[in-house]
Amino acid sequence: MTAVSIHQPNFLPWTKLMAKIVASDVHVVYDTAQYTRSEFHARQRMKNQAGGTSWLSVPVVHTGDLQLLREVRVDHRQNWQRGHLKHLKVHYRRTPHFDELYELVREVYRRDHELLVDLNLGLTTALCDYLGVRTRFVRASELGVPVPEGRQERLLQLVRGVGGDAHLTSSGSTYAVDWSPFHRAGVPVLDQVFEHPVYAQPHGEFVPALGVLDLLFVEGPAAADTIRASTRFRASTPSSVADPQRSAVR
Repeated sequence: MTAVSIHQPNFLPWTKLMAKIVASDVHVVYDTAQYTRSEFHARQRMKNQAGGTSWLSVPVVHTGDLQLLREVRVDHRQNWQRGHLKHLKVHYRRTPHFDELYELVREVYRRDHELLVDLNLGLTTALCDYLGVRTRFVRASELGVPVPEGRQERLLQLVRGVGGDAHLTSSGSTYAVDWSPFHRAGVPVLDQVFEHPVYAQPHGEFVPALGVLDLLFVEGPAAADTIRASTRFRASTPSSVADPQRSAVR
């Protein structure tokens, strides 16, 4: 079985998304979806010394028009990389695996990516390499598959476009989805069941749902096992209730 996950390219993905990627044979980077400020396309939360969280945000060039993720450009008129690296150094420098991960992030930042999707994918693949994860990444924009009107039909075409015969998703555990196009095509849909791991996070009480880098600073390469243990998948059943307004692939 070739298991395929699909998700919009987020900045410094959190643990749940990373767990879905780790479980996949192929991960489709859904860069043909619309960029949305309210999503995590250009921002992520990390811990701070006060015990709370701070946003790491990537400034982007806003055109005033609706933009696909593959079109969004990073605004390099602002020295945002320095601010991010300073935050990591100040708030994580005493974690066990700070040195190697700080260098990993700094190396990706040095590339001065023009497009947001290139930056996000560069960080995600670098973290996967660090963890020894061998998932293959494919951009939706490079597949050249048909683009049906229905959202689930589009996802089915992407799964088929990379030779997949099973779809890993977290959508079904979040809201009702009509997966009937997959069921009619004989392609199983496996819903992610996620239990957030608790680890020796720095600075006070544990805060969940941060960028997975928070976990990696503490556990290093061993975090791969923690990430895998956080998730199991169960077969979805056909649902008559769909949510066509949801654009993000969770």
